[in-house]
Order: sequence, then C-alpha cells, then structure tokens
Amino acid sequence: MILFRAYWALGPSTMHERGIVTLCDSNYYPGLLSLHASVQASLPIPVLCYDIGLSSVQREEAAKIHNLEILALPDDPLIEALRIGTSDCTPLKKPNKRIWPLWICPLLIRAAPAIELFWLDCDLVVLRDLDILFGFLDDGPVLTPENKAPHATPNSPRLYELMPIARSFDPVLPTLNAGVSGWRRGRDDAALAAYIAPIARAAHDDELRGAIAWHDQGALIWAVQSLGIEDRVLSDWRFNLCVDHVLDRLDGVIWDVDIAERLRPLLPDVAVLHWNGLKAPWLD
Repeated sequence: MILFRAYWALGPSTMHERGIVTLCDSNYYPGLLSLHASVQASLPIPVLCYDIGLSSVQREEAAKIHNLEILALPDDPLIEALRIGTSDCTPLKKPNKRIWPLWICPLLIRAAPAIELFWLDCDLVVLRDLDILFGFLDDGPVLTPENKAPHATPNSPRLYELMPIARSFDPVLPTLNAGVSGWRRGRDDAALAAYIAPIARAAHDDELRGAIAWHDQGALIWAVQSLGIEDRVLSDWRFNLCVDHVLDRLDGVIWDVDIAERLRPLLPDVAVLHWNGLKAPWLD
C-alpha cells in the first residue's frame, strides 16, 4: 500500500487568498511578462513565479511589476533528487530545455503561498474568464483536457505494475494537460500528495520514471486514476486550448507583452491559449 503524506510547505510570510503559480528561466521571461499582463487584465491577482534561472536584470525588472512575485525554489530535497536522477536523461529538442523542472510542478504548488491557486505554464496567455475558472474550484481540484495529442497521454502499462491502483479504471483516461490545474490548500492535500507520489518514486527509479508519460503530467494522470476523480477534468477545451486549433486566425499577430489584448477580439471563444508542444513564439 502506498502511504501519502499530505502537507503544504511553508512559503513566504504573505499568504494570498488567490494566486497564479508558474516557473520561469531567462529564456521564458518574455512569456512570464505576457502571462502576467494577461492575468491582470482578466483578474488582478498575484502571479507567483518560481525562479529556475532568471538573470539578475530580469529579477530587478520583475521586482518593479505590481502583482508579480519572484520566488526562490522551495527547500525540498525531492527537487535535488530529481536534478540528480534526471541528469543523464536525453535532452529535449527545445533549446536549453532541462528535464528536472518538468517534474517539479506539484512541489511548487505545494509550497506556493496562496489558499486557492491555478498552475499556469509560462507559454500561455489568459484571454478571459479567469474568475469562472476559479469558480470551478468550489467543487474540488480543477484539471483541463489535452487537445493537442490526446492519444499520446496514457502512461505505460508498466507504471501500473510498479505502482498498482486498487480500483477499476480506464488506463487510457483521462487525457489531461498539466499546464493548467487548480487547487485549494488543505482540502486538496490528498490529491496533491497522490500527484507527487509517482514523482517521488521516479527520482530514484529509472524504470518507473520511464513508464510515466510526459513527466509530471503522467504522474497527475496516475493520481486522478488512483483517487477516482476523473470527473474533475473539464470537458471544455477553451480553458486550455492548444494554439494549433486557431493558427489560421493568428496571421500577422506578433508576440509582445500585450499580445493578449490583440488576441481577445480574434478569439472570442477562447479563455486560455496555450503554445504547448510548440517552440515558444518569442524564440522565433
């Protein structure tokens, strides 16, 4: 039997009622600025960004931006274990993209100084309805569907041999995307602990790590399956829509900090637009 230890790490002294949590390095800083601007236009709440390699100039600039907080990584031994455990993994095709940060999302959620929070990847923008997304938290954690490559989301069957699940479940469901997820401190401790459980094992077990699909995303899928909370995955794509579905409407749109302002009239049916699986547009 797997025992989950549910806790939230202590964060900075200021605990926010609501917040957006993300992480960023120097390459993704333009994405952080556009994410922050898009959040403020939809719902003016703090964006809490964990620093995994910002430059000193970027940190100084960010310190002057209202509702943007740059946080040091939490003092969590699992982060160091993931650094070491993934040091020999095959690099991703994306330039300068490291492996270990792809596993630490739930550790940052656990440490984040907010009562209610949404994790948002740094390669997306909020166009509207962030208040509605937070409203979904009233009934439990909020998860969003994968709509770029849902066929690629299932974990390897080997994962369920190494970490069995007692309840009956469909191993190819849910097809979710971990780039947008919502959590409430305290109430969702068990779900978050289940999210972390495969990652904790993966830090020290190469075979198990290889059986998890798409890093922390596969761990989140295992957690959903183990707890039977498949119904917490939204059916509506618009709260985490892959940009692939609207590329034909984006001709001539140039990325800058205010890109969301220009996208809103072009994409009236989209709440959150995500460049998942694609080269970040500011790197072109």
